[in-house]
Amino acid sequence: MRTKLLASLCLLGGVTGIAVTYDRSLASDHDDGEHANKERALNLTDHFAFRSPADPTKLSLVMYFNPRSLPGRQYNMATNARYEFHVSKIGANTAAATGKDDWVFRFEAGAPNAAGAQSIKLTVLKDVGGTLTEMGSHMGMSTTYGASHANTVVDNTMSNVGGVDVRWFVGQRADSFTFDVVRFFQVRNFLATRFFGKGANQGDASATLANNCRGDQFAGLTGGENGTPDHDVLNLWNPPECAPDFTKGLNVSAIVLNIPISQLGGTIFDTWSTISVAQ
Repeated sequence: MRTKLLASLCLLGGVTGIAVTYDRSLASDHDDGEHANKERALNLTDHFAFRSPADPTKLSLVMYFNPRSLPGRQYNMATNARYEFHVSKIGANTAAATGKDDWVFRFEAGAPNAAGAQSIKLTVLKDVGGTLTEMGSHMGMSTTYGASHANTVVDNTMSNVGGVDVRWFVGQRADSFTFDVVRFFQVRNFLATRFFGKGANQGDASATLANNCRGDQFAGLTGGENGTPDHDVLNLWNPPECAPDFTKGLNVSAIVLNIPISQLGGTIFDTWSTISVAQ
């Protein structure tokens, strides 16, 4: 989503390379799982971009990874990976996305110390004459789980590196994503059966759907609301008051970056996150 002055929110996910020596794969969901070649720390979930509520003159970029992190446990960045924010300057809200890197903010982590904190190098890269050029770097530290839980975070700051001043944080936070995953699959299976259950684009009119969490039956196109209005005559979904959230009580790892908008050389941007691993 793109709006003027960065009042925007982008949701992208994946493990993406930016050079021929880095592994490349793509995804766009909150949690695309783990396998032998992609550990949890390489599972990129959500990307957010918005004007900072504390200071609207600054752009806030947020990257989530390590989904489904259990409470009370320390999770870290992968030490063989690059975690990157990409910023592309755009001329107008209606202009096509270019995918061009005008700025890249790259985070690379060292091994955790005894407390679980990692040393982190932030490198700022900028397009100079068509070449992505390193403008400078800064060393900082991540925030441990215990410090994040106590909200005593490590606030890393970097001034005038390639003309950019940044503040950044790396650590665990409560997962802000909300999703009723069980009902989603119930509804998906019901709709697939109802519209395509008999094959050859023929639906199965006998398909049924379990009552929602409040006990409302699937009402059909002309049914009622079982005496409880919720403005959803079909009762496909669970109402907010009882819908279970599969991320409740779980954490994610977050990289948060604040940058003055005026230093980026524009007012409209496309932004995205990538995690890449050397091969």
